[in-house]
Parts: sequence; C-alpha cells; structure tokens
Amino acid sequence: TKYKVEHYLEKLDGSGYDLKDTENKTGTTDETATAVPKSYDGFTYDEEVEGTVTSGTITGDGKLTLKLYYTRNSYKVTYEYVGEVPADASELPAEATYKYGAEVKVEAEATAAGYTFSGWSSETVETEEGTFTMPADNVVLKGSFTANTDTKYKVEHYLEKLDGSGY
Repeated sequence: TKYKVEHYLEKLDGSGYDLKDTENKTGTTDETATAVPKSYDGFTYDEEVEGTVTSGTITGDGKLTLKLYYTRNSYKVTYEYVGEVPADASELPAEATYKYGAEVKVEAEATAAGYTFSGWSSETVETEEGTFTMPADNVVLKGSFTANTDTKYKVEHYLEKLDGSGY
C-alpha cells in the first residue's frame, strides 16, 4: 500500500516551510510507518515544528502522508587582522550571525594612517563583489595592513638664537 513522506525546509525569512522532497513509499495496510529524517546542508531536523507527523498507520486508500520539518541553521561571521596591526587601526567589525543561504554584506575596509589595507577575504567564501551567500559553516574574514612607502612627512630646521636663549 502506498504512502508518502514529505520533507520541508524553513524559508530564509522564517515565514514558513517549502516542500523539498517527497518520498513515495509502500508498506502493509494497517501497519505503522515511521519516517526517517534526511540530512540537508544548513538545516536541522526539528520534530517540534507544528504539523510534524513522524509515524502513522498505513491506510488501505494510500492517503497516509508523514511530514518532517527542518529549521534553517545560523552561522557566525567574524573578522580578524593578520600580521602586525597599526596602533590606530580601525576597530574590527562586530561578530554577526546569519541564517544559511542569507546574503551577507562584507563590512567596510579597515583603515590606519600611513597604511594600505588588503581588504577582507576568506578561504571559504568569495568576497570580491562585497557580498557572499552564507554557507553551512562559520566564516572568518581576514585582512592585513601594509605600510605605505609614500607617506608624507616634513623636516623642520631650527637655528639657535644669537643670545643662546633658545631656538
């Protein structure tokens, strides 16, 4: 006898769930069918979601539908300086948390007088366009400073006063 298992994934905005997969199964009428959760990157099976049906009796009309729901995971984005950090370097951006699949805007580049900043980059995401899609993992964005070789400075020359009282 036929029955179905439906798997629903939480929408990015948290407003509900979208059907991801349907398993068409068969079993013996009047026996209990139990759904087995699947694994989806960036999601966690949550049996507490309203509407979850993990098991049921297989009906002769084939209308049993089991429903499993998966909530969207959240991950952290942190920023780090690499190498020597100038004393007046701007403060690191605050750690932030984003849901899997969210578009993340990379924070403004750091600054320090007399230094050029490399920009924020990561080994796990592409940040060239200033944004990235949050993967199913924490992200560390790193940047470094290089001393400028064209930093202006001035030299002042003083002559001692004739009477020796100062300059």
